Amino acid sequence: MNLFKRSGKEKHEDDKSLADGFRRAVFGNEMADFVRYLRSPWRIMWSNFLGGMFRGLGFVIGVTVVLALLIWFLTKLVDFPLIGSYFQQLLDLIKQYTPQNGIR
Repeated sequence: MNLFKRSGKEKHEDDKSLADGFRRAVFGNEMADFVRYLRSPWRIMWSNFLGGMFRGLGFVIGVTVVLALLIWFLTKLVDFPLIGSYFQQLLDLIKQYTPQNGIR
């Protein structure tokens, strides 16, 4: 008894539905919308501009979070013996650098 064996009729129906799906994707509304998009340079520039803005915003937010977590983690490492003094020097350097550049 083979539970996973398909009959020839089911295979033919699956192939037909796959071909119909491909035909709809190529010749349907999606393709017409894509061609309309490609023929409009202003639409391409606008979508690329918005995409770049959101990628830049995501980058800034991500870097801010990572640096904040890194500095928080460094403050926790100051109490370790042997390496704590190095982290204390690094934190002192960060604290000295930020007021000079107007960063609070």
